[in-house]
Amino acid sequence: MERPDRRKFLRGVGGSLALPMLEAFAPRRARGGQAADKRPRRLVCAGTYLGFHQPDFFPARSGRDYEISPVLQPLRSLRNEMTVFSGLDHRGRNGHLGWRAWMSGSASGSVSLDQLVAAKVGEQTRFESLQVTCGKPPGDARLSFTPEGVALPMIGRPSVLYRTLFGSAADKERMDSLLAGNRSVLDGVLDEARGLERRLGGKDREKLGEYFASLRGVEKKLQKQRDWLDKPMPKVDYPLPEFDPVAPDLALECESIMYDLMALALTTDSTRVLTFLIPGWSQVFTIGGRRLSAGYHGLSHHGNDPSKIAEYNLVGTEHVKRFGAFLERLRAGRDAWGRPLLDSTVVVFGSGMGNANTHDNSNLPTVLAGGGFRHGAHRKIEREGPAPRLLGDLYLTVMQQFGVEIERFAGAKSNMNEYLL
Repeated sequence: MERPDRRKFLRGVGGSLALPMLEAFAPRRARGGQAADKRPRRLVCAGTYLGFHQPDFFPARSGRDYEISPVLQPLRSLRNEMTVFSGLDHRGRNGHLGWRAWMSGSASGSVSLDQLVAAKVGEQTRFESLQVTCGKPPGDARLSFTPEGVALPMIGRPSVLYRTLFGSAADKERMDSLLAGNRSVLDGVLDEARGLERRLGGKDREKLGEYFASLRGVEKKLQKQRDWLDKPMPKVDYPLPEFDPVAPDLALECESIMYDLMALALTTDSTRVLTFLIPGWSQVFTIGGRRLSAGYHGLSHHGNDPSKIAEYNLVGTEHVKRFGAFLERLRAGRDAWGRPLLDSTVVVFGSGMGNANTHDNSNLPTVLAGGGFRHGAHRKIEREGPAPRLLGDLYLTVMQQFGVEIERFAGAKSNMNEYLL
C-alpha cells in the first residue's frame, strides 16, 4: 500500500470585514423598543506569556472593598466593570509548556475555551474567531486549540491583521482566486482519502472518519469565506504606522495597535471571538524614557531582587495600561441595541504563568471584565478547601452564558455563578 503523504495541508486565507453593527441587523425581537437579549455576544481572551509578580498583581484584601493593587492601578476607573480572581489554576504542569493549558486546561493540546464559544456564535460573522499576537512568540506560546487539539496560527503583524479585516478590491479578487484553489485542493484530498478508506481496517477507518470530520469543517469554513466575499466592507479611519513594530523591543507599541484593531473588529461585528497572546522573551524595554536594566525574561526570573521586581512590575503595568485602554474603547462603543460593547463582551485577562520566577503555574493572575456580570470585587478562592475550585469553573460560567451546553471542562465540574450572576 502506498504510504499517505502527511505533509499535505491547506493554506487558510482570511477575508474582509462586515458592515458595522446596525440596528437593522439586530434580531427582530430587539427592534422597535423591544428589550435586548442580555446574554454576552462576544468573547476576548488576552494573556501575557511571562505573567505578573503575584504579590503586586493581586489585591491584599478580598471582597468588594478591596484596594486595587499596584500593577492593576491603570484599571481603577474600571473596577465596577471587572472582577479580580486569585487562587484559580488548572492544577496542571508547570513551566513555559504548561502555559499552553491556560485556555484549555491541557498542555498537550485540547479544545480551548474560545473555540467552544466560537462554535456557538461564530457563524453570524465573517470570521468565526481571530487569533492575534505581536511578532513571532516563543515556540511553546500557544492559546487557541481546535477540538482535535491542533494549535491555531496567530496573526503577528498589525498590517496583516488590518488587511485581513479591511481588504481592498484587489485583495478581494486575490482572495476569491485563492479560495477557489483551496476548494479544488480539498476536493482532491477528499477523493484520495475516500480511495484509501476502502483498503483500511476497522481502527484505521475510525481514525479516517475523524479526519473526514475535520475536512468537513475546513470545507464549511471555505464556503463561508466565499459567501462573505460579496458582502460590503466598512471604511475605517485608522492610521497604521509606516512599518510594523514587530521587533522585540517594540512589542509594547505593537500591543497597543493590536488592541486598537481588535476593538475595530468587534465594533464592526467582523468577529465575536478574539484571542491575544501578549508575548515576552529577552527584549529590553524602554519605559518612560528609561531603558530597563535587563531583558523582560530575565526580569521575570528576578530571584526576589527588589530592583528587578520593580522593573518587572513596570512591564506588567504597561500591559495592564494597554488592556485598560482597550476596555475603555469597548465601554465607549455601542452595540446594535445601544448598549456599551463592554456590557455584551466577556473579556478574560491574565496569564497561564503563575510565578515566572519559579515557573510555577498555580494561582494564575485572572481578571474577568464586561459581559454584564456582577462585578466590583476581588474573589479570593481557597485552593485547599474541601471542594477546591479550578480556573475551569470560571470558564464554565463564561461558556454557559453564551449558551454552550457544557457541564465539565478542564477538570472542573461546577461553575462560579455565585460570584458573578
